[in-house]
Amino acid sequence: MSASEAQTHRIPTQSVEEPAVSLTTDDVIKALERDVEGSKIIPVRLSYEIIRLFSEGLYQSPHKAVEELVSNSYDAGASRVFVLLPEGAETNTEEAVSTAAGGVEHIPVEPLWVVDDGSGLSAQGFEDLWRVADSPKKAVTQVSQGKRLPIGQFGIGKLAAYVLAWRLTHVSKVDGVIRMTSMNFRRLDAVHQYDNVNPVDLDMRVLEEAQALRLLEPIRARDPEAFSVLFGPAAAKSWTVAALSDFKNLYDKLSTGRLGWVLSTGIPLNSQFRIRLNGQDLISSKENIPPLRKYAIGGDDPVASELGFGITKKGITIPGIEGDIQGAALIFKKRLTEGKSDERHRSHGFFVTVRGRIINLEDELFGIEALNHAAWSRFSMTITADGLREHLLSSREGVRESDPIRLLRVYMHRVFNVCRHAYTEWLKSESGEDDVSLLLKKGPSAYVTEPLIESVEAVAERDSESFYFAKPETLEGLDKEERAVWVKEYAASLNEGAFSKIVLEKLGPSGRAVRYFPDSRTLIVNTEHPFVEKIIASGRNTAGAQLFGSSELLVDAALQAYGLDPSLIGNLMADRDRILRLMAGDQPSTALEVIRQLQAAMAHETALERATGMAFRVLGFEYERRGGSKGGPDGVLYARLGRAVGPSLADFKIVYDSKQTNSPTVAASKIDLGSLDDFRQTESAQYGFFLAVGYEGAADPSSKINRKIRLAVEKGMPATLLTVAHLRRVVELHYRYGVTLTRLRTLFDTCHTVPEVESWLNQLEHELSELEPRVPLLRLLQTLDEAKRDPLATPNVAVARYIDPELRKFEPEKLRTSLEAVRTIVGPRWLDVDVSGEVRLHATAAQVVAEMERNLRDMFGVDASSLPELK
Repeated sequence: MSASEAQTHRIPTQSVEEPAVSLTTDDVIKALERDVEGSKIIPVRLSYEIIRLFSEGLYQSPHKAVEELVSNSYDAGASRVFVLLPEGAETNTEEAVSTAAGGVEHIPVEPLWVVDDGSGLSAQGFEDLWRVADSPKKAVTQVSQGKRLPIGQFGIGKLAAYVLAWRLTHVSKVDGVIRMTSMNFRRLDAVHQYDNVNPVDLDMRVLEEAQALRLLEPIRARDPEAFSVLFGPAAAKSWTVAALSDFKNLYDKLSTGRLGWVLSTGIPLNSQFRIRLNGQDLISSKENIPPLRKYAIGGDDPVASELGFGITKKGITIPGIEGDIQGAALIFKKRLTEGKSDERHRSHGFFVTVRGRIINLEDELFGIEALNHAAWSRFSMTITADGLREHLLSSREGVRESDPIRLLRVYMHRVFNVCRHAYTEWLKSESGEDDVSLLLKKGPSAYVTEPLIESVEAVAERDSESFYFAKPETLEGLDKEERAVWVKEYAASLNEGAFSKIVLEKLGPSGRAVRYFPDSRTLIVNTEHPFVEKIIASGRNTAGAQLFGSSELLVDAALQAYGLDPSLIGNLMADRDRILRLMAGDQPSTALEVIRQLQAAMAHETALERATGMAFRVLGFEYERRGGSKGGPDGVLYARLGRAVGPSLADFKIVYDSKQTNSPTVAASKIDLGSLDDFRQTESAQYGFFLAVGYEGAADPSSKINRKIRLAVEKGMPATLLTVAHLRRVVELHYRYGVTLTRLRTLFDTCHTVPEVESWLNQLEHELSELEPRVPLLRLLQTLDEAKRDPLATPNVAVARYIDPELRKFEPEKLRTSLEAVRTIVGPRWLDVDVSGEVRLHATAAQVVAEMERNLRDMFGVDASSLPELK
């Protein structure tokens, strides 16, 4: 397109009323715009969605607008960026001018400049810059060692300027060519771009050096060093200048001090990215944190002396590495691995510099094995060793393995240990004599508060709970920065006590021992957990349970503070919970144990309640005791399906009342349907049932007990009569075929009398044994055994179906239920499976099958090797 053609496609600037104030720099820009010779058109499309984002407050801070321009400099690989606010910004003495509405706003005459020595913008770069909401940066997911990942992802950062000023100008030099664009946002306002589908044409032009010099001359007086980056013998090979001018009312809220703080929080400690604001160097906000210990390399250097290295006034010498090695190590009370600077670069770890360049930006450990996480996240060591130049890899990122490098690593590791010791000693000095009462008082030990803060921060970042830590409800709907603010407020609240209160509360026998709610700093200890129940029963008061609950929470917190993977922590804590239950005598049931208990229930009055709970546990239900010696219904059963696709697939709950008498059957007068239904409604359960050895008149449709059941069902009081034989048969069908929870739901949906239950069981056995294909258990177990080879993932049903096409013939729930059936036979110490389908095989497939065979032979004389599903 020719220059004349381009002119006809541009939205005419003369149709837009220019601001009343004449800005010197803007005059130069407008003069350059009128010179259309050599211009190229960049079509800019701004969708309604982008405007909506602004209107909803995506960028409502003037400091954020400037920060976005600095972030662009960082993404361009700049080592220096200069931010120059208009004259008078520091004292808020901007020139007051009248607006069209007749009001007064404080608008500066001079522009706001951002200068950097980054890679600059080529012609294509300018086009990419204005590809709004389609940033090429988002495709960059990894970079070579020593390079930076870009911060920008969505291509809207440059539009942050829209909230602060009407005009955004870019001037950039690449390969000796200087180019310029200037976006006048008033043009967008004039054409109502909310609905406009036509692009706004932006001129990109090539400038002569004299033109660029004239435009950028005001920078010289503001900061000569910034100007020297652009012109003169020390000028950078490539650079970019962004200028904001024609400011909006929001400029009144721009504070130099606040901007300095915002920018300093984005500078990593030990960074090669330098920011100057109005001629003053900014330092990382983390450099203002006083260190616990500073270890200087050289001088009085005990580690170097111990290793026999040379010590000079400037540093140390290591055989094989030419010249002095200089630097220092720091360790802090607070972690360095947090804040906005981490989005750009790390602030912790080792920084090895050769000729002014960090050679291990992506290798924080410099080849050393993982170190203590709590101390490592607070540690920073800078090493300057120009003599390492001869040891660099050809990529100049990292070093070749050699004896001198190994000696250097030994030295670095030992210096870290010195600093770690200082951190540990500080923690000890802070610990005092903590007990449960002190945890509720002001100023608890850092031993307690630091892991709590790190755990709550991890929960906030993941937006999911940990084993004991609940997800704070306060975080709902907050963005990343707002969550970080909340975590800081939580950390401050710990000064009033690690816990606001410790509550002993019933959370169910299958519930976790402890729950911690960061919102209120409340620790709940589950009195129905078998281990807690045993502690309370063996003590005179609840202090032991409180102490146990506090220590359990801190175990979870310590694991998170050490940086372990959340899924690994979950597995460890789940295993620990199983051990605690075993220690309390709450051993998980197997099919053999259940059948023995059901048999015992025939003769012993107190056995039936326990047998019922064990039976439903092996069927996949969670069980909570009720009533007991106090009378009333016995318990609640939960079917946790983990999804709610439809009514038949949703979680459901059942209440029950077991009946034991000295006679072979229970009389109708002993069946209190009203009491059971009242209990069902209180527990918000869907179903209720009675369990007994037998019922008087159960086989007679006109008997009193069957008339009572039918009448109750008609009145909306669902109840089912089950016998011990029924329950035993369900368990037997489960270990042979795997009976799903959704299938069991149909039993309570459709059956109420004993004959109806027996008919349902007969039909179920027919369908499972004759009509449905059997899950090839041996094949499934062998496939899961193969999946165990992946050290980074827990084997699960979905992976097994992916590996073996034969297993895809079965729904995931069917496979999971079959594995649950195996568990009911061999017990969880051989195999365990959870509701999500994750499987923990504690033995090989062959060993599990052998244990199945032994158990089945002991129970019924059945040889497992003869089962078709195990061939």
